[in-house]
Amino acid sequence: MADEERSQFLKDLNAESPLELVIRAHLWIESRMIELLCDLVPFPDRIDFDRFTFPQKVSLVAAHGALSKEDIPAHLKLNSMRNKVAHRLNSALSAEDEAALINCLSASLRDVSMIDGPKVAGKPWPTALRYVLAAMVTRLEVRRQVLRKERERREAAGSSPSVPPSRHHAEGTQEGSGPAVKQPTDV
Repeated sequence: MADEERSQFLKDLNAESPLELVIRAHLWIESRMIELLCDLVPFPDRIDFDRFTFPQKVSLVAAHGALSKEDIPAHLKLNSMRNKVAHRLNSALSAEDEAALINCLSASLRDVSMIDGPKVAGKPWPTALRYVLAAMVTRLEVRRQVLRKERERREAAGSSPSVPPSRHHAEGTQEGSGPAVKQPTDV
């Protein structure tokens, strides 16, 4: 995450209103999922990920191995929290919503969020929610960075899958093979 983006992320995590916190965190997570999908699929320009629902994006990211099966329920619970406040005018979030999200966390995500540690445990609502959302966003960001490094390593080693070069039959040469080489005609 670039410094400016990190600064905005921290600002959003410290939103005063739990409603704003959940909506902004949902946007961060959705953005990270779209970026992951763009890194994972071979031709991302051929698909409009904005047309997919949040649960569909969660499923696609998980299907590509970038989100563990155990973390899916927490993402879907966050989406239901977001929908609760985004689609009902008089709805509000509460400590019970926070507890419901925490109950959906995988052991790993619970550990990464540090909600059971002294810095968070027993603190007033929505402290734990902030830590959980930060962990969810950060985990997706780290996964995206790992995937990008793996891809760069493969590309540097020349082992990335590529589209076969096209042939120029009229000239008897193959594009992308260095200097033009005449192909034998009487084989």
